[in-house]
Amino acid sequence: MSFWRAARRFLVYGLLLAFAAVCILLTWLRWESHLPRDEWFVERHGELSEVLAERGTTPYGQMTQRLTLTSDSGLKIVARLIRNENIDGRLPVLVVLGGHRTGSDAVDLFGDVGQRAVIGVDYPYDGPEKVRGMSQSLRAIPAARRAFLDTVPGVSLVIDWLEGQPWVDPGRIFIIGGSLGVPFAVSAAAHDSRIAGAMLVHGAADNRLWLEAQLARRIDATWLHYPLSVVLHWLAYGPVHDTGRNIGRIAPRPLVIIGARDDERTPAGQTELLYELAGEPKRMRFTDGAHIEPDRTDIIAELLRIADEEMAFLAGADK
Repeated sequence: MSFWRAARRFLVYGLLLAFAAVCILLTWLRWESHLPRDEWFVERHGELSEVLAERGTTPYGQMTQRLTLTSDSGLKIVARLIRNENIDGRLPVLVVLGGHRTGSDAVDLFGDVGQRAVIGVDYPYDGPEKVRGMSQSLRAIPAARRAFLDTVPGVSLVIDWLEGQPWVDPGRIFIIGGSLGVPFAVSAAAHDSRIAGAMLVHGAADNRLWLEAQLARRIDATWLHYPLSVVLHWLAYGPVHDTGRNIGRIAPRPLVIIGARDDERTPAGQTELLYELAGEPKRMRFTDGAHIEPDRTDIIAELLRIADEEMAFLAGADK
């Protein structure tokens, strides 16, 4: 057998194996994404069994704690709290699910939190930080899938801890989801009735369409955008975190939806669709400019102003 014939055969077999691996992966994702989750969320949530806390101080003189919460189910979640300790009485709490780059450090964007507490939640991903090539990507998928599924019961575990703190008003625990965090904030509010209200910032009703828009910004080959968005949607969201379906389950708790007038990441009309699918009571606001980013201080400032203005509505005093 000539060298070139052997090389061609090797290439064909390699391509067939790669195709079979992709088909198996897609079949598994499709099957696994449609498994019932309500009971699983309860089981995975479990009961809070261990708390590790590291204290510190912010540049504003506020107390900060980095918390590692562990459930008897094996679930582990990391969160970061900021609050002013010199305020008497029970405080409202904002539970924050930010973008992939901020995680629990999204609390730093709030500056002086005033007469409330803010706690940011890390996505519980324990896979490799940097993934290169097909082989590493395939090995990282189970860890990524676990992180997406564990985020919602992780939020419930954070609320368990909050309810045990004497300075927390348990009737005023709210959730804020920003950008990537919107689907998970919606799912958390849909599954945990202890969340008194929600605020969604620069998100979409159609998660697959949102993912396709992100791919279009990074990949020139347009023919890849749709199939890759389908695969990523099955992996990250699927029916479990179907924002368009879950958002109706937040009502009758108050909901604030905030869009961006010149959002380069969220497809046009998605903020309005999110609002249309939500139940009452609800409000829709818009920020000027582009999509939220940690370094866009003017947009952050406007969002903080809107959050302050809408706190009474979320608390039920201005419906």
